[in-house]
Amino acid sequence: MQIPKTSKAAVLTEYAKPLEIIDVPIPEVTGKAVLVKVHLAGLCGTDIHQADGTLGLKFPLPNIQGHETIAEIVKLGPDRKTDVAGEELHVGDRIMWAHDFCGECYFCAVKRQPFMCSNNKGYGFSTPDKLMGGFSEYEFVLPTTQVVKVPENVTDEEAVGVGCAFRTVVNAFEKLQKQTPIGLGDSVVIQGAGPIGLYSALTAKAMGAGQVIVVGAPAGRLELAKQWGASAVINIDEVKDSAARQKMVMDLTEGRGAELVVECSGYPPAFNEGFGLMIKGGTYLIIGQTMPAKIEFSPYVLLGKNATVIGSGSADIIHFYKALKFLKHNRTKYPMDLIVSKHYKLEDINEALASMKKGTDIKAVIDMR
Repeated sequence: MQIPKTSKAAVLTEYAKPLEIIDVPIPEVTGKAVLVKVHLAGLCGTDIHQADGTLGLKFPLPNIQGHETIAEIVKLGPDRKTDVAGEELHVGDRIMWAHDFCGECYFCAVKRQPFMCSNNKGYGFSTPDKLMGGFSEYEFVLPTTQVVKVPENVTDEEAVGVGCAFRTVVNAFEKLQKQTPIGLGDSVVIQGAGPIGLYSALTAKAMGAGQVIVVGAPAGRLELAKQWGASAVINIDEVKDSAARQKMVMDLTEGRGAELVVECSGYPPAFNEGFGLMIKGGTYLIIGQTMPAKIEFSPYVLLGKNATVIGSGSADIIHFYKALKFLKHNRTKYPMDLIVSKHYKLEDINEALASMKKGTDIKAVIDMR
């Protein structure tokens, strides 16, 4: 493959303004660096909030967005031989990768939780010259970034959700299992039917939940939730009253509530509602909150419920690996490719962002194959 000198990329230059398509020079590939040709770049809620300027974290502008990418290796640095699992890498292989973690800070070296790295270099949040964003024809993978090969039997559409939502869910449920594991037959309520919620429903069912109740909208996402293992759904477009939703959950759980409630909506007021859906002594797993909005909450609710609350964000390369392994062995059991609801061209990036913001798409992807 002839590698060009520049790559077309969609660049966020100003918050709440359309992204601009520009040509970005392709960096030299040395050491353990990798240059990839992007196949699919998924859009997620973080991209929407980042583009609007409502994300809790702010990054230098301009930047190339897109942090969930599946791509094909077009050039390997001479020192990059294998992926994180020891699999040999070659030009033509498809890979995915985590953010770049330093390996030396307290959270990397002592806590062994690199997704909390103090010196994190993020893909999808960097200035254009670094070419470290998926909304681009080509992307540059740093020499220090760990990568994982995508199994040959897994399609691009099946894998792209691993790039953010699924790996985040895998990390969150690992934390859950270490503290308050899902018991065989437990009831689980998922708040939110976006990709995080859908993968949470899938994971809860795979871990032995007796019933998984998904509370969210629109109807198309709830239909996919049922195909991925949800035993009941509550459409918030139809059941608009919080008390009515709580009664429906109580009716499904012998009047006690769910052993586990998972917040995946990203909607701050959902936090209070979640405690009303939980059994006494239950667990609240929070994955979806990305905005620093404030709500009123009484700590007495925590005491009264004897509740355990777990917060979890992001993930490490091991969670990519585990998510891809799950896909490899379960892709015929669940229609994993249906997470992708529409393909867009790079020049249609602003249309894709608008569609995701409206909730029209489950997972919009920029297709550059």
